[in-house]
Amino acid sequence: MMLIFAPQIGQYNPIFIHPQSPMLYFIFAWTLLIIACCSIGTALLNLLRADCFERVGDRFTISVWLGVVILAISLLATSLVLPLSPSVGGIIILSLILGSFLLQKTWNELFALISNLSPRLIFGYLISALGVAALTTRQVTWIDTGLYHYGAIKWLAQFGAVPGLALVHSNLGFTSSWFAFSAPWNADIFDSRVSALANGFVFLIALLHFLICLAQTFTNQAQISDWFGLIYAVIILPFVAKNNLMAVILVSPSPDLPILFFTLVIAWAILIISHPRTLPLQEVKNILDAKTIPIILSVGAVTMKPTALPLLFISGIFYVVGKGLNFRRILMGVALTVLLLLPMFSFGIITSGCPVFPSTFLCVDLPWSLTAKAAKGAAKGTHEWTTWYASQQPEKNSIFWLLWQWFNDAKLHQVMALLIIISILCSIHIVRSANHQSRGQLWLIALAASGITFLMFTAPFFRFALGYLIILPALSMAIYCRKKLGQIWHQIAERFTSYYQSRDFRKVFLGVTLSLATLTSILLFNKATQSQLLLPPQLPKGELLRKQVNGITYFSPKPGSLCWRSELPCGFKIEDYVKLRDPERGIKAGFVRKNEN
Repeated sequence: MMLIFAPQIGQYNPIFIHPQSPMLYFIFAWTLLIIACCSIGTALLNLLRADCFERVGDRFTISVWLGVVILAISLLATSLVLPLSPSVGGIIILSLILGSFLLQKTWNELFALISNLSPRLIFGYLISALGVAALTTRQVTWIDTGLYHYGAIKWLAQFGAVPGLALVHSNLGFTSSWFAFSAPWNADIFDSRVSALANGFVFLIALLHFLICLAQTFTNQAQISDWFGLIYAVIILPFVAKNNLMAVILVSPSPDLPILFFTLVIAWAILIISHPRTLPLQEVKNILDAKTIPIILSVGAVTMKPTALPLLFISGIFYVVGKGLNFRRILMGVALTVLLLLPMFSFGIITSGCPVFPSTFLCVDLPWSLTAKAAKGAAKGTHEWTTWYASQQPEKNSIFWLLWQWFNDAKLHQVMALLIIISILCSIHIVRSANHQSRGQLWLIALAASGITFLMFTAPFFRFALGYLIILPALSMAIYCRKKLGQIWHQIAERFTSYYQSRDFRKVFLGVTLSLATLTSILLFNKATQSQLLLPPQLPKGELLRKQVNGITYFSPKPGSLCWRSELPCGFKIEDYVKLRDPERGIKAGFVRKNEN
């Protein structure tokens, strides 16, 4: 059995989870994370006096996402000095929760939220969590997981930030707070079976966000943000669950999935913050206000993956010009951004010598730094896409020729091109119909345009661009639905409410509950389905060779294989110039380059 420590002041309370019940472990971990993230985010909302998030559903949603960011960055910062074991992760989570309760408003708000939980809401949550758990406890097959994702999580969990880790395998130098977020939950007892827990969690909170938006569109006071969140989720959630590419990424620890959902949440938050309202005098004077929220969310996304940089760019401008161009706001925005990015910069310098690796920008020459050639090779392989299609005849390498090669390379590239055209048409329509109450919609045009442009110049992959490509089509449909369907939707809601309160509905509800309970029991005790439902497969072992160089014993994948759940260290080839930083301490002390002389 696994012993999870739930730390309290001066003692530990043990919670036992059987290692062959990761589905139950997923639901337990997600519930704990929702409680923790909601507490942390609620405290932050109160500190910022973000009263524009006044509805319970909106406050819950934004609180959880803010909590995810603060927790991920806190864990990444902790990894600079400690390994991210389950006990260390538990202490960090508990510390943040206790810190959030120092604000009386946070305690009062959470107590009110818990008091309003009905059995039906709890039942709905459990059904949602069970469905997502069934979806994400499948075999992990995403190639990047075997290449370096799971390896990076294991290094964080066992050793924290390790100097020169990129010398073992350059991809291990990629910094991601998402791996830090995942590390404490991937205890050895589960033997690589729960690596998709973090992605399942963001899918679950995105599903809850969809249900909240759906409920709010049924009211007579539905906002454009409700319709946008609803339609965006209607497009994205089924696509992620069923598309061949995205479904594989869902069942993995890939940071591509949280970036996709952060794009939705930041766009949705900008719509809410931009909604016309009368500002209290205190909020007018505040430098840190609700417009700080997109910055915090976008910085968190950047620490997970640099493809979120356009989110930070637009969120920064949104904050700075929010109350007129003000030097104090510029200074505060820069200071806050640098402070939140500092753990990422520090981690990058420790592991590769480059604060924003794989970019070679601001790389420093340290004993454990990658060579200039290796750093440039990593950059070329990740974001210099024009070199992938370059012809040996220089006269052919015009941007139009390269774009044509990219367009014909994959069907998803053609889908991207179509969505770009649709986004342009949608932006024209939105601008033409805009008025003084549509400022938030114009910011979403900027968000989509910057994201698409950035990725077309760096890494035009469908999985990176999907979030940006959906913003404007979803917004256009939201505007249409709000105008044309608002009243009809409200009438449907009134009829459903009357049925919801009737005895017939209670009978149906009871019947569905009993049916689901029976089905769950059959699945739990049926040996044919038990292994799939309760015991997801381990990651593949991978065909490995045991090698040694300069006293470093490591595992190298055979041609066509990957590291997957290999013991550490694992890399394709450790160069002859790499050695242990401190042979007595072994691999936990890190790796350095030999002196050139």
